[in-house]
Amino acid sequence: MKTYARIMAISVLVTATGLLTTLGAARADQFETLRTDERLHNGLLAITIGRHIERTCPSIERRDLAANAFLLGLATHAMGLGYSRAEVTAYVEDDTEQDRYITLARRYFAERGVMTEDDVEGACRVGRDEIAAGSPIGRLLRGG
Repeated sequence: MKTYARIMAISVLVTATGLLTTLGAARADQFETLRTDERLHNGLLAITIGRHIERTCPSIERRDLAANAFLLGLATHAMGLGYSRAEVTAYVEDDTEQDRYITLARRYFAERGVMTEDDVEGACRVGRDEIAAGSPIGRLLRGG
């Protein structure tokens, strides 16, 4: 009887592991089109970078109307790819995706000499540069 119970326990464990693996793969695939879309990727990265600049640099603030219109445009684009509003929201709010964009933003700042998240002068300098260049990030911000 112990052998049968052990086999059943192993069988349940293998089945559960298989289901979790399948669910994890399905979840990863769920966002694949959104994750690889260049317009959406670049837009969300610009928002992530702009948000950090705006929160770190006291002399730069977000252009609310421009930022909201930009975000709405990205959401409309994502829905045009066949995703519902709820799916787009789930993607944007997904912890893994947020962590991925934060990592990319840190790399962006590091490439510009900003090595820590609390480097106020570095964030302000990058913000001023983006505003002066009229880049997508700069168009989301004002001040200097």
